[in-house]
Amino acid sequence: MSAAVVSRLLRAPAEVAASCREDRDIRAIALASLGAIALGSAVFGAVIGSFRGKEQILYAAVKVPLAMLITLALCAPAFHALAAVLGRPWPMRSIIALVLASAGRSSLVLLAFAPVLWLLIDLGLGYHASSVAAWLAYAAAGLAALGVLVRGIGAGQGRGLTAVAFMAVFFAVGGQAAWMLRPYLGRPSQKEIPFVRAREGSFSDALVRSCRSALGIYDEDPRSLERRHKARSSSDPPGGSPADVATPVGPIPVDDDAARVGPTEAAR
Repeated sequence: MSAAVVSRLLRAPAEVAASCREDRDIRAIALASLGAIALGSAVFGAVIGSFRGKEQILYAAVKVPLAMLITLALCAPAFHALAAVLGRPWPMRSIIALVLASAGRSSLVLLAFAPVLWLLIDLGLGYHASSVAAWLAYAAAGLAALGVLVRGIGAGQGRGLTAVAFMAVFFAVGGQAAWMLRPYLGRPSQKEIPFVRAREGSFSDALVRSCRSALGIYDEDPRSLERRHKARSSSDPPGGSPADVATPVGPIPVDDDAARVGPTEAAR
């Protein structure tokens, strides 16, 4: 990992983006960016996992860079196609170098936040507060990555549309990749530490539920609803109780963790 390229990623992201766009020094940029991703995101993941400790430290240290690499692998072909359609037919190697540079800078930002988050967790920061802190660090790192991507687009017609298309793909793919590899902190109430959670919808589903929860509308988890119906059917006499006939079943507030999904769920 070249220290000079890492310094350029931090201090002169516009120059790095221009080099990627103009197909200059892309090998050195790509290698340095991969090193930054491996180091920065793995250290940040280990810090997040230290909230729960034990295996979660290793799991999170693996999953954070894995989520980032999955995002890059899926975004690079999409960016190449979008750029060509919108009047920027760059070579694929330039696109790959650009997305690696953006992720490398993002990982360096996460590395900078890691000591602060580690200190807060060590001082006894709670689960939800730790989730918020991790989410804020992710947001700052995401903005740093987008800064490189947008600068890499360059001037010319269609620049704004290309930037919007890149951001839409980046956030959608990155959000879903992070969602699939949860948990990162690990819930204190869990007896076992899973590498990934059971499938619970998608990232977009979580965003919809978060918006509904913010409005005071809580949807009951289908699994909880099924368990409640089974318990009721086993205890009621044949034909059902009068209350079952008279009262429709609808969304009600519950205290099940899976029923309330907050905006920081993808970081947990």
